[in-house]
Amino acid sequence: MSLKEYRQHYPTIFALAMDVLPIQASAVPCERVFSSAKETMAPRRSRISPNLMEALQLLKFTLRNGRSLDFTSGLSYEDELREMEKGQSENNDVPEDITSFIQSLSRISRSS
Repeated sequence: MSLKEYRQHYPTIFALAMDVLPIQASAVPCERVFSSAKETMAPRRSRISPNLMEALQLLKFTLRNGRSLDFTSGLSYEDELREMEKGQSENNDVPEDITSFIQSLSRISRSS
């Protein structure tokens, strides 16, 4: 069947095909993703796990698109203060017997 015959038998599909088929596929967005990943996965960072790589790429995408990270989203002011105080108290835990604590650390380091 010639092109002229297709046009006569299937006018709607022929018109649609002439609109859609000449469009060239663009790989620009895909190339951007790989280019960005190449920047992240430098030779010195060759041991990045796939999960970490995905997280880094998503983070880069988010930040490049003008969005910021809010780790306290959904917390009330009181909840936020409580979390900060909890973190502060965990960092200030000093053992009562510092000498035995240091000795236990040195035993751990020798056994490793």
